[in-house]
Amino acid sequence: MIRFLLYLGISVIKVHWNNFLSGEKLRKNTERRIIRMVRKAYDNVPYYKRLYDEYGVNINEIKTLDDLKKLPFITKDEIRDHFPSEIVSSKYKVEDCHYSATTGSTGRSLPFVFSQSAYAFYIATGLRMYTMIGYRPWHKLVYIKYTRINYPRFGPFFRTEHIPSTIPAAEQIAMLRRMKPDLLLGYASIIFEIAQKVTPEDLKLIRPRFIGINSELSTKHQRDFISSVFGCPVYDEYSTEETWMIASQCGHGNYHLYIDNVWVEFLDRYGNSVKPGEEGEMVLTTSRSDAMPFIRYRIGDIGRYSDKKCPCGLGYPLLEAFDGRADDSFILPSGTYISSLKILNTFTRFIKKYLHLMEEFKIIQKDRGYIVIELVRGKEYSDSRFKELTDSLHELFGEPVTINVEMVDHISMNNGIKRKAIESRVSVKEKEPALTSAV
Repeated sequence: MIRFLLYLGISVIKVHWNNFLSGEKLRKNTERRIIRMVRKAYDNVPYYKRLYDEYGVNINEIKTLDDLKKLPFITKDEIRDHFPSEIVSSKYKVEDCHYSATTGSTGRSLPFVFSQSAYAFYIATGLRMYTMIGYRPWHKLVYIKYTRINYPRFGPFFRTEHIPSTIPAAEQIAMLRRMKPDLLLGYASIIFEIAQKVTPEDLKLIRPRFIGINSELSTKHQRDFISSVFGCPVYDEYSTEETWMIASQCGHGNYHLYIDNVWVEFLDRYGNSVKPGEEGEMVLTTSRSDAMPFIRYRIGDIGRYSDKKCPCGLGYPLLEAFDGRADDSFILPSGTYISSLKILNTFTRFIKKYLHLMEEFKIIQKDRGYIVIELVRGKEYSDSRFKELTDSLHELFGEPVTINVEMVDHISMNNGIKRKAIESRVSVKEKEPALTSAV
């Protein structure tokens, strides 16, 4: 624990120091770290060595960020299939690392590990995002997430509280009344739902100074509505659990790409770099994950970068727009709106509880009262364990809904870049929530 706190302290200083560096200096530092990591991956990670040898890569020719294009892509499926024996560095023991897993929005579980120093750096990048928008150590942070994060606390400083993302909005509001956050963090659709349901009495106790939303695509319309209800600014971030912070908004509302953590390529269908403002697939290479490197990692998201400068003065490049995070949400027979993130997080909890319960899943709402789960069994699947999951879904929905489970050999991609884990076939007009609140 003492070593981790030392890593964390050093990382907090580093990430805030980086805010004062020029774009050119940030790029040079990132280039140096990534080239070193690529070479370490070739020497110490069996799958990367085999993959690069098969593609005829001369590792000594990888000297610049532009040279990354000489390397093949890697996908979630490859990482998952070779975890841990072939994708974790031989220099690290899995049991000594921070372990986690995620479904993302693809419906397939992805286990991964971070070294303790990398995990400390990732937490520090999150802290940097919050301090950029006004958070201070004496403020109270409340986050809505499917699991608790063990954030360190130092007496009256860095106070944090957790609200489960899978419980009903009414219970979340009750917890917020009690916790009284200065900074509220959570999924866009869930905070949007809370904003629709809070009452004037609730808002006498729930008075955040600022709100950060994450983990899914949000619209300016949603953010403006949340801001109008709570009377505070709302900032958006773009991150993944396996790479952590990719980009977030500064005080001027622009998205900055944190290249000191993740290098992002924007590529056309042929693998060539697109021009500023042009749409491209976002391919990620982490700079801090020596224990389990993500090199030219395809997450399936689409975005556009900008070559403009931000008035805030930060040297990080700008992300003009991104897409690929908009999962569907469900509307039940009563008209109740259920966030897709609550559904996805229910699956994530059981994937973490029973790692090999399922290989893939897709949940489809065919009409308001009928839901189908397409399921590829895992090697440790059992009916009783999966019934725990469906019982949790019924509890989440809170009203009579038919859930039918169909066992399949694989989940169709439907010719898309990204497999959607949650799909509603209820018409868009039926699903659209009214932008009203009780205020």
